[in-house]
Amino acid sequence: MPEASLPAPMIMGVHGVLALHPWVDAETEDVFALAVRRTVAYGWSSFHAAGPHGVRWGHNDAGGDWGQEGRARRTGKDERVRQLAWLQVDVADAPLGQRLPVLPMATVLGDALHRVGGFRLTGLHTVAPLYEARDARADLAAAAEWFALADPAGSAGFTVSVAGTKTAGLPGRVPEILAAVRERSYGHLALEPEPSDDAAPESGLALPLAGETETGHLRYGQSFRCTTREWSLDCAAWVTEILIDALRATGVTQPALITVSKPPRADDA
Repeated sequence: MPEASLPAPMIMGVHGVLALHPWVDAETEDVFALAVRRTVAYGWSSFHAAGPHGVRWGHNDAGGDWGQEGRARRTGKDERVRQLAWLQVDVADAPLGQRLPVLPMATVLGDALHRVGGFRLTGLHTVAPLYEARDARADLAAAAEWFALADPAGSAGFTVSVAGTKTAGLPGRVPEILAAVRERSYGHLALEPEPSDDAAPESGLALPLAGETETGHLRYGQSFRCTTREWSLDCAAWVTEILIDALRATGVTQPALITVSKPPRADDA
């Protein structure tokens, strides 16, 4: 069997607080349909019989918890953090040389949530098939220039964690990972190890994470304290991609779980 046809599942989940628009019916709309429509709109997938040769990914599954029990009893707001939207795709047959689609997946999920309501981000998790990861250093240089345009006076702190299999030896690679992250962020991201790698999960994530079956064995890793100029879905995806390339550069080829999370606050946009 050709290597390109071997499955390469990638999973992403967006966590936060959602207030559905009053005209949106959660019983008739769903994340899977919204994600498919948006992916086709961007040209990353197609229903056309003579569509593009090589799509960005193949859809596997999607879902999400929109809560809204009785529209928060019709009067108040439901401020509980939920796993609002998640997407599982297969990236094995992506065009040759393409990076893992971190920002495209986050964009599709973010677009879906913004379309149905008011959305406040508290976390992002990604299960990345690192054996499909390509060298992203040149592209990450361009990404750093994009994020350099954020308000220089801005400051956002959050937690980043990486986890893998025991044999991946991530805890022993922390100095290499830190060096690779700093090289790829070009001074626009500060990352320091948390004192303990067995701290409780951040309240910005709703458990269990999508892909629980795939992530059950990814328990060995490290948490980091991260500071950038902004907190946004774009920024969380950027940090995720930096970590993916840092792990690739240190020789990790097994799947890894990367989480980016921030405890919710009323003024977080």
